[in-house]
Amino acid sequence: MSKLIRILGVAMTALLCSLCLAAPASAQATRTWISGVGDDVNPCSRTAPCKTWAGAISKTAAGGEIDCLDPGGFGSVTIVKSITLDCSEGSGGAGGILNSGVPGVIINDPNGATTPTIKVHLRNLTINGAGTTVGTYAVRFLSGKSLTMQNVNISNQGTGGVPAVSFEPSAASVGALLLMTDVHIKSVSGPGVDIKPNGNVSVSAVLDHVTISDSQPGVTAEDGATVTIANSNISGNTGRGVYAVSNSGTVTAVVNILHTTIASNGNFGVAAAAGTTIRLSDVSIFNNALGGIKAVGTVLSFKNNNLGPDAGNSGLPNATVVLQ
Repeated sequence: MSKLIRILGVAMTALLCSLCLAAPASAQATRTWISGVGDDVNPCSRTAPCKTWAGAISKTAAGGEIDCLDPGGFGSVTIVKSITLDCSEGSGGAGGILNSGVPGVIINDPNGATTPTIKVHLRNLTINGAGTTVGTYAVRFLSGKSLTMQNVNISNQGTGGVPAVSFEPSAASVGALLLMTDVHIKSVSGPGVDIKPNGNVSVSAVLDHVTISDSQPGVTAEDGATVTIANSNISGNTGRGVYAVSNSGTVTAVVNILHTTIASNGNFGVAAAAGTTIRLSDVSIFNNALGGIKAVGTVLSFKNNNLGPDAGNSGLPNATVVLQ
C-alpha cells in the first residue's frame, strides 16, 4: 500500500509540474482588453483589463486582437507579431496613443532580415503627438508582410522631419503592402506618408479616402514603390502634394492617382523626378504655389483631369493615354 501511495505521489507531482510549465502559453488570449482604469498586472480580460497596449500585447496571442473599453491614450507600442489594435468598442469616441517626443507604433518583424510574415491591423485609433516636443513617427513599419490602417486620425508628428507614417520595409520584405482607408493626417513637420523600401525592393501601397494636410510634403514614393491614391484629398501642405522620386536613379517609383483633389500646396501639386511615373485620372489640381505639375519624369494623363490656372505654370502632363 505504501508503495502505491509513493507512486501516486510521484504522478501527482509530475502532473502539477506539467501544468505549471504550460501556464505561460495558456496565459496568452486571442482577444484582450485595455482601459484607462485598467492595470497591466491584470490578465487583460474584459472584466480585468490592462492599461496600455504594451502591457496587453505580451498577453495576446499572435494573430489576436486588443480592444479598447473606453477612450484614452494607451501609450506607445512596438509590435513584433501579427495583431490587431482596435478602439471601436470604446464608448464616447476612439482611444489610441499619445506619443509626445517618441514614436507611436513601431512594427518590426523578428524575421525581418529573412522571411517576414507578420500582418498588423490598426483600426479606429487616434495617434496624437501633442506636447512640448511633438511625436516623431506616428507609425513606423520596419519589416513585415502588411500593414492595414482603417479609420485612423494622426496629428502633431514629425519631430526631426520624419514622416507621420513611414513605410520602410526591410530588403527581405519583398511585396510588402500598406493599405490605408479613412485615414486623416495633419500637422506634421515631415512628410505625411513616405513609402521608402529598403534595398529598393518592390512594395505596394494603396491610399483610399485619405486626407493629408499641413505636412511637408503630403505623399512621397521612393525607389521600388508602386502607390495608388484614390478618392483622397492632399491639400494645404507646405511642400509638394505628391512626389515620386528615384534616389538610386536605376529603380523607379510609380504613383497612380484617381478621383483625388490636390490643391493649395506650398510647392508643386504633383512632381515626378527623373526615372519615375505618375498617372492621373479624374484628378483635380488647383492653386499650388509653384505649379500644378512638375514633369521631369513621366506624368501621364488620361485626359479627364481638372487642371487649375496653376497647372501650366511649370508644365502640363507630358504623356497621355486614351480612356478605354
